[in-house]
Amino acid sequence: MRKTARRVTAIVNVPARKKAKVALCTAVIAAGFVLTGCTAPTAEETAPHVEQTPSEVTEQTAGPEPTPEPTPEPTLGATESFRAWLEASRIPEVDEACATLAPELVTRMLAEMAESGIEASSCEEMITVTADLYRAFDQNADITIAAVSETETDAVLHVTYLASGDCGTVVMTRPASEWIITEQTQETCE
Repeated sequence: MRKTARRVTAIVNVPARKKAKVALCTAVIAAGFVLTGCTAPTAEETAPHVEQTPSEVTEQTAGPEPTPEPTPEPTLGATESFRAWLEASRIPEVDEACATLAPELVTRMLAEMAESGIEASSCEEMITVTADLYRAFDQNADITIAAVSETETDAVLHVTYLASGDCGTVVMTRPASEWIITEQTQETCE
């Protein structure tokens, strides 16, 4: 108990300039948790969602079956796409970084930032604020990635951020030619 009291007293007696640095450091750490530690999606969010367009609901006329269009090949694999997103998020190249995030993930990330006391009302603001924080604390984007699983349309990656030691799972999907990050979680690194 005495050690805790001394620590509290020491913190209270810190000059205002150092308190500002501590506050900024706390904000960067919170932003790091937000970007790497989003909560897991609910069962409703991960359930497959199928919508029918009016043309799919109407009866098809007789005729030859249309040949399905081949799925375009991705320009990058899941691992390379995640690395490209991380780089874009640190520059920041907000259009590129936000295009790679699923809207549901952005909503969760913004909510977690708000809970941490960091104000951002859009993906673009979120990416800009976090890039500024990483830059202020000279945190690089060096990572290691291990593919847990990867198919043509889905991937699960285990990512470790070397500067902080944080790690987590990244879930991606490829509905067309580009990979989209649908989930990021923070886990205990081993």
